[in-house]
Amino acid sequence: MNNKKGFSIQLKPVGATCNLDCGYCYMAPFHTKEFNRMSFETLEKLISTTMTNSDKVYFSWHGGEPMLAGLPFFEKAVELMAKYKQPKQLIGNTIQTNATLITREFAKFFKKHNFVVSVSLDGPEKIHDLHRTYTNKSGSFQKVMEGINILKEEGIQPAIIITVTKDGLAHCEETFDFIIKQGFKVIKYNPVFDNKDFVYSIDNTEWFEYMKKVLYLWIEMDDPTISIREIEEILEWINQKKLNLCSGDESCLQWISIDPNGDLYPCEYLRSRISYGNIYDIDLTSIRETPEYKQFLYSFLNVPEKCKNCEYYAMCGNGCPANRIKDGQLTIDGQFVYCEQRKKLYEELLLILS
Repeated sequence: MNNKKGFSIQLKPVGATCNLDCGYCYMAPFHTKEFNRMSFETLEKLISTTMTNSDKVYFSWHGGEPMLAGLPFFEKAVELMAKYKQPKQLIGNTIQTNATLITREFAKFFKKHNFVVSVSLDGPEKIHDLHRTYTNKSGSFQKVMEGINILKEEGIQPAIIITVTKDGLAHCEETFDFIIKQGFKVIKYNPVFDNKDFVYSIDNTEWFEYMKKVLYLWIEMDDPTISIREIEEILEWINQKKLNLCSGDESCLQWISIDPNGDLYPCEYLRSRISYGNIYDIDLTSIRETPEYKQFLYSFLNVPEKCKNCEYYAMCGNGCPANRIKDGQLTIDGQFVYCEQRKKLYEELLLILS
């Protein structure tokens, strides 16, 4: 791995296990009834190896629902980070959670150790509970809001992740208004693609029209303290910069995801297609030398001719490799599914700024 950029480690301490059963969940094929939490031995091996070989270390906690690992697990992780920290080494922790398991103790822990918290919240109750439900199909909205309120009371303003599905397209304004009225300042939108035979997926035109509405709602707010990831990305393009997002950068080439049993792969979206092996069999610093990584790199950079001749390619990078398509099939060397949406949003912003 490149020490100048540092490691980005996606830890999945309980794998795909989750206390919710969201209809559009991309991890659904990996859900198991058996609860499997990463051992302290595997956790220490990962942290010690990572922190010995990088000046900057970023730990991103994902699931399923990572908080199912329990507070003692996270306390152990922070203890190990302190144990192996090198002089002047930078360490960052982020966690993506559904917030239903937030307690006062967990919130205090996140605050004390400077965790950046992102919460999945699809909008007001009737929209959120369309898909973000428990296994008995009861909605999770009330518990999510309870968790968010605890975070706020402890001084944490979480970022919000809004997943947009086919049946959420009609609720753009309502969702935006709700999120803003709740006082959230960092907002991220995720379109659903290739989930359960495209029942929830949205196409380029739908995604552009949705984000166009968000763009003008954001402009009307005239509040520079509100950050919307998808708009920030295009603004950075206009300024000839790159926002550090794996959907538009090469950061996934610096990314390692790890399951509870120590299996390693580029990211959670690619786990069924690429494996680097197990942490007990391969040193993290050797991953770049594996045939699997070299094939991933080749496929990642082997972009379609349309990309090579595109004026936006230097900024876009052909988007997320997990969401590229060729001849109707998902493939890493295909074209990013929301290519046209990005172009249109870029042009829309240029028109506004001209």
